[in-house]
Amino acid sequence: MSQTEENVTPIFDLMMSQYHSSTLVIFGRLGLFDFINNEGSDGVTVKQLAERANWSVRATSAMLIALVTTGILERVPSGDNNGATTHSFEERYKLAPRSARFLLLDAPGSVVAYLELFWECSPQNLMEKASADKKQDNFMLETGGGAPSELFINAMDGQTSHAAMVLSPLLASHLGDASNDFVDVAGGSGTFCLEVCKALPKCNGTIYELASVCPVTEKFISKADLSDRVKAVAGDMFKDKVFPPAECYGFGNVLHDWSDEDNTALLQKAYDSLPEKSGKIAILEMLVAEDVVSTTGATAGLNLVMVTNEDGRQYKASELKSMLEKIGFVDVQVVSSPVTPYSVIIASKQ
Repeated sequence: MSQTEENVTPIFDLMMSQYHSSTLVIFGRLGLFDFINNEGSDGVTVKQLAERANWSVRATSAMLIALVTTGILERVPSGDNNGATTHSFEERYKLAPRSARFLLLDAPGSVVAYLELFWECSPQNLMEKASADKKQDNFMLETGGGAPSELFINAMDGQTSHAAMVLSPLLASHLGDASNDFVDVAGGSGTFCLEVCKALPKCNGTIYELASVCPVTEKFISKADLSDRVKAVAGDMFKDKVFPPAECYGFGNVLHDWSDEDNTALLQKAYDSLPEKSGKIAILEMLVAEDVVSTTGATAGLNLVMVTNEDGRQYKASELKSMLEKIGFVDVQVVSSPVTPYSVIIASKQ
């Protein structure tokens, strides 16, 4: 038996990863990443953070060690201990550069709001929802009593905003003549539409959402200073016969929430709503790799979230391509970037 086969460490690492992610969620909820960042390059001591959070020094040290081993924090070396080992409770830590970019509350593309959705995740919940005999509830709609709540919209913005920032500029050459009117279907915060309009100065945008969500959407439009080019329009993507007029329909993190049957109907409605023999569709999703094994951990994890919270799944690009082509879309292309697990699938109406 090889040394690799004898190594049990990766299995233990995976088992313990739930505690690592729980620590990340806790720090995000309590604003502790901002607290650490505000202390500057010297970082914080274990005791400083324990006092701030009202935790024991032992528990605080354990959580900080977990965040260091996952690259969220960095240890600040002691400069005056003459080579002596520092006691775990006396260590000092600061944010890693990537954490300073994505884990501060007001940072562009911050994921902190998204962390809130993981507060009640548990193995028991996953096992219960995996049962074929258990009726699946749509978590997204439950958060607001039949519509997404503001907390959920904020969380989805945290999940998707960086991907939209990175990928939207790459779409310009693909959209071509379909770049003047963009409708973000069930757009929530509208981050997909807002970033497309930032990348394409001549583009006007519509964020198409349930009436109860539109006031939340309008806050994001105002914050982006795009009220002159982007508007929120009330509607129901399932009940309305057609979507608002557009040259391109965007589905940002939407299709993974729904069944294959629902998604086929939505894509068909988009096709029928586009101008005759023109227009495009843009689908922003985390994609399962064609060989499966190359799938990112984030995508595989989000696929499990769909089991516990929604009715859908993460797709392979080939699966979405097949759905689109059966409806009549052509020239299906995938736009990706190495700095986000998301991709955009673009297709044209024939």
